[in-house]
Amino acid sequence: EIVPLPDGEVTLAPLEDRLGFWLRLAQQAAFDGFHRALSPLGLSPGRMGVLLLLEAQPEIRQSALAEALRVKPPNLAVLLAAMDQAGLIRRIEDARNRRVTPAGRALLKRAKAAEAAYEAELAAGLDEAERAALIAALRVVARA
Repeated sequence: EIVPLPDGEVTLAPLEDRLGFWLRLAQQAAFDGFHRALSPLGLSPGRMGVLLLLEAQPEIRQSALAEALRVKPPNLAVLLAAMDQAGLIRRIEDARNRRVTPAGRALLKRAKAAEAAYEAELAAGLDEAERAALIAALRVVARA
């Protein structure tokens, strides 16, 4: 039965069981929070991902980096060029490899603190078990 709502109100009832809808809203909330926390440092989710992966795996090839981040290689090339120009990363002998510069490491140190605070805010309504279960479930969905 359809129940009329007051003007301007919308019911989400038809979407309550739609995983894709809730994933989109969750992603939107996550990105909004990320941008509030890290855009003052000039970091986007893509830039942060690149810095974290290059810091952890200095020998990673650009093609593997693109695959890990699930971005098209030409789009990653543009991002890496901008980060190189900003002095955050630099090329090494092999033009397909890049390394985090001292400036990039300094920015990453500040960014990790801001990201930790943002991650805590994002998961504020979850206990550790719920957070772990959510991450596990999202990993399954992301591999689909």
